[in-house]
Amino acid sequence: MRKDEVPQDDSFYRQHKRACYAVDESGRYVQAESRGWEVEHLATSQALLHQEEEVEAERQAVVAGKRSPLAYHLATHQLTPRIFAAQVGLATWRVKRHLKPAIFARLSSELLARYAGALAVDPAELATVPDTARHVFLSDAEPDA
Repeated sequence: MRKDEVPQDDSFYRQHKRACYAVDESGRYVQAESRGWEVEHLATSQALLHQEEEVEAERQAVVAGKRSPLAYHLATHQLTPRIFAAQVGLATWRVKRHLKPAIFARLSSELLARYAGALAVDPAELATVPDTARHVFLSDAEPDA
């Protein structure tokens, strides 16, 4: 795409711009600023909606007693047990085990504090989930009206 054809549609960037690459008048690749692109906005919206659905599914599983609150908090941070285990310095199997409500309920306050610190939440908040669905991603991504 040529530099003068870089899309400038409204997007998730609000007033910000992002860099992309385009071809200038002499045929060289150069950085160009873009406010966004309608197709990119649609794809990002769909991805965020999918992520919201996954978070809500985890919330429902916690409410139903099938998963521990840790599963919900990992979903809101888009973390897998493997990545989270690496962050907190534990084996992946241990984090996966802590996704079970009965096991999670017996965790020490020290380990809960470690988990809470890695997730940047209060330790008391780590043991709970919201009563109703809360938009974690879409509310921050909607462009200003």
